Amino acid sequence: MGFVIESLYVSLVIICFAYFLVLLQYSRNGWQFIGLDEKKLPSVSIIVPTLEEELNIRKCLESLLAIEYSNKEIIVVDGGSKDKTVEIAKKYPVKVVVDENLPIGWIGKSYGCHVGYAASEGEILLFTDADTTHTPESLKIAVSHLLGSESVLFSIFPYQKANKWYEFLPSFLYFLSFLAGGPRNEINNPYSKDSFLASGQYMMFTRKGYLKLGGHLAVSNSLVEDVALAKLCKEKELKLNFIDGVKIVKTRMYPEGFSQFYRAFRRSIWGGLITLTPWRIMFVIFWLIYFLLAPYFLIQSFIFRPSWMWFDYTIGVFVNVGLYLAYALAVYLYWIKRGDTKWYYYLFFPITQILNFIVIGAAIITGLRGKTVSWRGRYYSTKDEEKIKPEETLKHIPSSKRVKTEKLVEL
Repeated sequence: MGFVIESLYVSLVIICFAYFLVLLQYSRNGWQFIGLDEKKLPSVSIIVPTLEEELNIRKCLESLLAIEYSNKEIIVVDGGSKDKTVEIAKKYPVKVVVDENLPIGWIGKSYGCHVGYAASEGEILLFTDADTTHTPESLKIAVSHLLGSESVLFSIFPYQKANKWYEFLPSFLYFLSFLAGGPRNEINNPYSKDSFLASGQYMMFTRKGYLKLGGHLAVSNSLVEDVALAKLCKEKELKLNFIDGVKIVKTRMYPEGFSQFYRAFRRSIWGGLITLTPWRIMFVIFWLIYFLLAPYFLIQSFIFRPSWMWFDYTIGVFVNVGLYLAYALAVYLYWIKRGDTKWYYYLFFPITQILNFIVIGAAIITGLRGKTVSWRGRYYSTKDEEKIKPEETLKHIPSSKRVKTEKLVEL
């Protein structure tokens, strides 16, 4: 029996790394630039949805205002913050829109983005989070690539900053999303419909492309609006482009405490599970099983001679040490250029990543039970309900406060 279990474990590891190596082989950034005429830069509307972001908004706006791009407007859309977010934002030369009315069937961030779209005038729309900071040249680079790649949706994964101990934990969860999204070459192929991923921290559209997709109205009740928009691109065979942009945009997402990290990922993990491709989720499950088995077989190898290494006890120990370290090394190498890291978080991953495993378990239990998840005082259902018709979403709001959706509804 021991021989069978150990053989299955080794087979599982081989399958995990075979899939991982395929992802690496077909995941190239491939920036595609075109020259921009400085006198005729396309107009860009930068939309920043906010809710209780007083710790982040100042640094974000200062970086956006410092961007070297003359034809831009910045729009802050606040969902009714009780802190100083709006007060701080109004000190800067940006347009500030406050809309506390969250329509039925909407997730707060998607509605904020939709309000920003309605207030914008740009030929290009950039939706970015309040916890991001941008380099001065970032917008020219992004616009050049958006137009050069002829994409409807261009999204980049920013560099992830971390200071507190729990802020180093998401690397493991982002590694799993890498497994679930598919190789970048396939993500960026409009006809490969089972590979898609995007980051809501930085999403850029041509205005025409945004209208073709149906905008955030089309994903109004999705817990992961970024992944849902990426999936919608593939369903409509429109060009999606997702690239690492760690040199031009940075973010620090959870400075307020571990509970902020827990609530955010409990929401997004379940949203990802019901949105991403099932057969790719299967490989995520394989890696989770590998995570559980690696420390078990490592400890066992020091106590009992592995039956599948009957010819030498020492080799059995070395093999299990190698399989344990291989797991740690895979996650570490994936993350080292994408975010702040500490090597011992990976060497001792059974201790550090058990917290992530708890978050994953909580997300699955919450979702299966159809319970609500919360974010900044708002509660959202995890039920995969039928989408409310666009024309019904705003009926409970007085007509004077409704956001125009006619163009999107018609599509």
